[in-house]
Amino acid sequence: MADRINYYEILGVPRDASQAEIKNAYRNLAKERHPDRTGGSEVEFSRLQEANAVLSDPTRRRQHDEALDLAHAADQLASLNLDFGSLDDEVSSKRREHEARESSGPGLGERFRNRFRKEEAPDAGDRGRGRNRAPRREARWYEPQDFEPEPVNWRTGAFSFFGALVAFLVVGQIGLWATTPIPPDFAALWAPALAPLMPILYTLAGLMAAYFAYRAAGWVGLALVFVAALVVGGSDAPAGLLQFATVGIVLLLAVIYLGNRRNEAARGRR
Repeated sequence: MADRINYYEILGVPRDASQAEIKNAYRNLAKERHPDRTGGSEVEFSRLQEANAVLSDPTRRRQHDEALDLAHAADQLASLNLDFGSLDDEVSSKRREHEARESSGPGLGERFRNRFRKEEAPDAGDRGRGRNRAPRREARWYEPQDFEPEPVNWRTGAFSFFGALVAFLVVGQIGLWATTPIPPDFAALWAPALAPLMPILYTLAGLMAAYFAYRAAGWVGLALVFVAALVVGGSDAPAGLLQFATVGIVLLLAVIYLGNRRNEAARGRR
């Protein structure tokens, strides 16, 4: 993210700063860096004006946040130093789109942070001080493209990987019982009946593991689910586990892609 302008850093305010905090920070810095003052800079003053204009407008501020979040997610994925083919291509494509739009105006995209956090209504003290915050859209469970995962850390990464690992181990063991000529006594009555349904169960396991991992850790979570599928789907795994689990992951990627296209089309009609 070194090549991306962060207007919050320019004004020295946090991401959740109120409009009043942004306005005060701009006024104080503008007095110090005005070109007419000793030590002032025309370039820095112009950058302050640009930062204030973007962060004071709720729509442009939301778009700036989207661009920062996309850059952060892409950097996190790149830090794994793994090649995930089309997944990496999609992230790179979205990053290039935002850079191109930023050169001619504010960018568009989907935010990757705190989609499931409900917008907090300002209390009476905040209303009295005019601490109005930009509205935040709440993500629905069937709109994964609107999820805003927490920043990737050891906790969210471990949840994504080991959660998927356990899910694949469980469904893989059921698949082994279902395809064994003589299953264990406790599984003899129901396991053979599941044999024709195992591709569906493998696909559902991949889809649900990818869903919860993406909700927790975004693109990095999806990558870890795929790694877990590779670990479990080795030579001792039942036939089709790796293939159909991957189909489930791809299904979630397709839903996210189509959701992003629908959101962009809706914004274009406004």
